Amino acid sequence: MRIWLSCVVWVVFAAPLRAETIDRIVATVNGRPVMQSELAEQLRFEQFLAAKPAQMVPASEQRAVLQRLVDQILLEEQMDSVKFIHPSADQVNHRMQEVRQQFARDDGSWQQLLSRYGLTEADVSEHIALEMRTLHFADVRFRPAIRVDSHAIETYYREQLLPKMKAAGSDPLPLKQAQAQIQEILVQQQINELLENWLKVLRTQTEIRLPIPSGAAAIMRPAHQAAEVR
Repeated sequence: MRIWLSCVVWVVFAAPLRAETIDRIVATVNGRPVMQSELAEQLRFEQFLAAKPAQMVPASEQRAVLQRLVDQILLEEQMDSVKFIHPSADQVNHRMQEVRQQFARDDGSWQQLLSRYGLTEADVSEHIALEMRTLHFADVRFRPAIRVDSHAIETYYREQLLPKMKAAGSDPLPLKQAQAQIQEILVQQQINELLENWLKVLRTQTEIRLPIPSGAAAIMRPAHQAAEVR
């Protein structure tokens, strides 16, 4: 298989410049183009959730956002291949209400916030629905194989929870009362680790073309394939 290295020049704007920006391909995943507009929206959404200023970011941060977007596309492919369920409209609406209450005091301030990040309510709803589906998928795939023993719970309680409570000036919570919460924290940590390891495998099985700041295209592809440059 012949794989070409090409020059790619790309800049992502956090602020909405849709009327002036010519959309272009910034990566491909198994032949599926990833557009600059997708990357820009992903960046704005991440800035929105993190309450960071809506602004341009360095190329290194753009690349990190692009990698997360590529990972999400890989997971979407896996979910679609098994026809994994989508969250219901009620579930998404409920989560949207939680986000609104977290970030805005009323409808006016909510609309101003969305405008500041160049997002619409439909944009946010779509991202939230995808996030909910992905979290559910990872939970269903990995949780059944995870086991958390009492020693791990006691260690977390002694080395993590108690020092944090002491630093906050709170009365120590008895282990028995904290056990269920600690167990879920440890389960989620293992789910994240298993998900990241699985993504590493998926990346080796996928042809992914990414640009790099120097202008050359970085190509990630199945390990058994050799690249030819001409």
